[in-house]
Amino acid sequence: MVGMWPIDKKSSSYSKIFAYFRLMATIILYGFLFVPQVLAIAVNWGDIQSIAEIGTASTSVGQVLYKLVYVTARREKAHKLYNEMRYLWDSSDDPNEKKSYEQIAYWARTVTIIFSACLSCNVIFFSTSAIIDYLSNDTRHLPFVAW
Repeated sequence: MVGMWPIDKKSSSYSKIFAYFRLMATIILYGFLFVPQVLAIAVNWGDIQSIAEIGTASTSVGQVLYKLVYVTARREKAHKLYNEMRYLWDSSDDPNEKKSYEQIAYWARTVTIIFSACLSCNVIFFSTSAIIDYLSNDTRHLPFVAW
């Protein structure tokens, strides 16, 4: 999600270069995830269990890749939507209304941080268990089925 935000026209040259670099790196990294999964589906076309396992991950990666390309291609519209939401936020004079918005924003941020932390812990757990298994055995295999 790092490279998804549209690049502002008022940004400095360095900001634009960095933003385009992030965008290209994100597209390349998602491509490195998506292309092998599509090829694995093509190779294992007759095995429904393999297709189901690979398809669940490739569907999510494909959706993020599509959203990334779509938001980048329609960045003016996305930026307009963001500015409109920002204007509505700033135009609210009622403190009770702003308080409810701030509470929703707080919970959204908290849930996002918890979700990201869970994903990071999942990656750390599988990576650590694979390293421990590799160091403790002579044979090399993953701690989960990954054909």
